[in-house]
Amino acid sequence: MSNSPMTAFAQAALAVSDLLAAKFAGTKFGGSVPRVVKVQAPQGPSTGGGKKARESIVLMPESGDSSQALTAGFIDVGLRAVELRTFEAVAGPYKERFGRVLDLPKPEYEKFIADLKGFLGGEGYVIKMVDADAVAAKAARVQRAEEAASKAGGPPMGLIIGIAAVVVIGAVAFFLLK
Repeated sequence: MSNSPMTAFAQAALAVSDLLAAKFAGTKFGGSVPRVVKVQAPQGPSTGGGKKARESIVLMPESGDSSQALTAGFIDVGLRAVELRTFEAVAGPYKERFGRVLDLPKPEYEKFIADLKGFLGGEGYVIKMVDADAVAAKAARVQRAEEAASKAGGPPMGLIIGIAAVVVIGAVAFFLLK
């Protein structure tokens, strides 16, 4: 095992980040908010054995204003898989969030995605394209899960029964061992 605090997956993820940063260093998107390509590496020294080695591919405003960042996709180094969003999958959530049409030239975005697919496909990554319907379906699933959790309120019934069983068994054992 290495003396380095970073796992092999974290190191590989950083290497991919560096490769993408170099490949797309000159890529700049027009529109009212000029953006550049950034890959957000996993946070912290560990990726949980590769389970958290998923990096975001982000179009970050040059100003650094992360509230205007657009997630174009994800890279999972451990699985050697890439998930990229179509223009519509990026523009739809943007419009819902900000109440206005995304001012990002579609041809620039589509050329970037094509270049990214070619580059990462050449590196042996499996690429999946995600459209607007898939993004909307995922958002709906997350919202339903959040609503269900808030309606459930207190702790799950199984937890309550388990605690009660431990208390009863402890009390019986106490009286028997006395």
